[in-house]
Amino acid sequence: MTCPRCGREQPPGESGRFCVHCGRVLSGVRWVASTPDALRPREPVAARLRYAGPPRYRQIPRWSLWPWAARPEPGSPDGPLPPRPAPDPLDGLRIDAALLRRLAITTGLLAGIAFAGEVFRYVLLLLSRDRALSGVALGLSDVVVTLFGLLTPVAALATGVMFLRWLVAGRGLAAGISGTRPWRSTRVLLLGCVLPPFTLTVPGATLTEIEHAAAGRDPAARPVPSRPVLTWWATWAVGVVLGVLTVVHGFWTSTQALANGVVLHAFVDVAAVVTAWATVRVVAHLTELLAPELRPTGRTWVVRPAAA
Repeated sequence: MTCPRCGREQPPGESGRFCVHCGRVLSGVRWVASTPDALRPREPVAARLRYAGPPRYRQIPRWSLWPWAARPEPGSPDGPLPPRPAPDPLDGLRIDAALLRRLAITTGLLAGIAFAGEVFRYVLLLLSRDRALSGVALGLSDVVVTLFGLLTPVAALATGVMFLRWLVAGRGLAAGISGTRPWRSTRVLLLGCVLPPFTLTVPGATLTEIEHAAAGRDPAARPVPSRPVLTWWATWAVGVVLGVLTVVHGFWTSTQALANGVVLHAFVDVAAVVTAWATVRVVAHLTELLAPELRPTGRTWVVRPAAA
């Protein structure tokens, strides 16, 4: 091999990279860069199998991933999670009672505004007998009556659904306290609370039974409703009767019938306000019997020596 710089031939048997005379890199040398794993044998690539769907188990798997909040600390034994405590039915009853109270108060407020709108409309009817009415007053009356006439039934429906949920839970707790079994099934109870004429008697009778059992009275004795239960029962029955009369009266289309319909709607709104107030009262009364909360009672007296 001849050096490209000095032109001298390399001695025979010399296979170095540099010229022995001038030290230049010989032109026949090639630099090859390779990765560290280039000399390792390549592993055979497994053929990709076709997706056959999620895994199937003959039995329910007993393994699971640790929840992040319950992940064991580093260094602690990797043991099973402690079982979750069962939800306390008393806490659930208190939560339902609190939500029911808010819904009942909302229904009462909406019904009160709807009552004011009906009274305003009836005043306009009286004034329209001998004078022309203002368009602004008529528009305001229509807006108030229509808007709150729609919002009040929606709120009342939500309150009724929550009341049924509380009623079923309270009945179960009362049966557990007294060691008895309700003779009405849940389906019969729900149907009796929504279908007339049973809705006049079934809800009040169920509240009376809950109060009788929660108070620890004799299961063989006849239940007697207290004043909060009796007040709710009376207001509920009056509201149901007025509601049915209002719906039936709505099929009449005469002028006097329309005026009487305004009065009936006002009475229904008043009944809704009173029933909402009675619902708050009776639910608080029975919830306190079923799930009493620990609270300080009375005054705390501190005795200290008199001054010299």
